[in-house]
Amino acid sequence: MQHNKTEIKQMFDAGVLSRSIIESETSMKKCNMFSEMAEDKEVKAFFKDQSKALDALVDFFKGRLADYN
Repeated sequence: MQHNKTEIKQMFDAGVLSRSIIESETSMKKCNMFSEMAEDKEVKAFFKDQSKALDALVDFFKGRLADYN
């Protein structure tokens, strides 16, 4: 089966987005874990903020991925 350049680019872009989603979700889970383990309030808040930012990023990536499907 032959694909034109546009189709190949879309498949590649969807793959990159999928990988970015997986990596961001993993990082988000780590930030949640570090936040739970932290004893210092500032450190706990930092990791919670990072987790929220990564959650927003995952939502953005999923929205972009929906454009390719």
